[in-house]
Amino acid sequence: MNIELVKKSMNKTICYIFAMFEEAEATIINNNFVLIEKEPFLVYKNNKSYLTITGIGLINSATCLSCLISKYDIDYFINIGTACSIDKEINVLDVVVIDNAYLGNVDVTGFGYKIGQVPKMPEKYKSSSFIEAYNISKKQANIFSSDIFINSTEKVEKYVYEVNDSIKIIDMECAALFQTSFILKKNISSIKIISDVIGSKSNEEEFSIFLKKCSYKINEIIRKIEQNKK
Repeated sequence: MNIELVKKSMNKTICYIFAMFEEAEATIINNNFVLIEKEPFLVYKNNKSYLTITGIGLINSATCLSCLISKYDIDYFINIGTACSIDKEINVLDVVVIDNAYLGNVDVTGFGYKIGQVPKMPEKYKSSSFIEAYNISKKQANIFSSDIFINSTEKVEKYVYEVNDSIKIIDMECAALFQTSFILKKNISSIKIISDVIGSKSNEEEFSIFLKKCSYKINEIIRKIEQNKK
């Protein structure tokens, strides 16, 4: 653990961003989070940090983060939750720290931009370095986010690798959160727990089996972060 980085983050306010309540349930129960806001998004707070549930999808996640930034004084955001692996070296229940986030659903190549690049925005969005303080995992990867549910190798080839062939995991929120943070000049990192792997079997079936296990693992990670805060 990087002690100097931990010291710098100890007095900072963190908000944990989840897509689904099921991912956050163990963390809410075991870290004394109390509901402080029901609409338009669920927001929880304990004596150290905030926690929110965005709902699934790019628009939901970006809107939720924008609301939080406008209402609360938060220093660091951590997007944490489940994701799908498209790489044979990243397996179910592995913990992965995101390096770069790429958007799907974007094609303005006719104006000289890359696939996945929003006009006048970066091609990819880099994670903030503050998460390195906690040595969460040695595994790092690039992530692809879109509103398309990727559940086959054919969709990976069609949508994901068209953007960048270095991408190893996929979800439906992370890159939108990173883009919002980039625009509003906020620090954000992401930690993903692998719930399913493309190509092994139906990832809809795997997801329902491993979601609860992922929730407990997420709780362990957040407890580690919380214990190092004042």
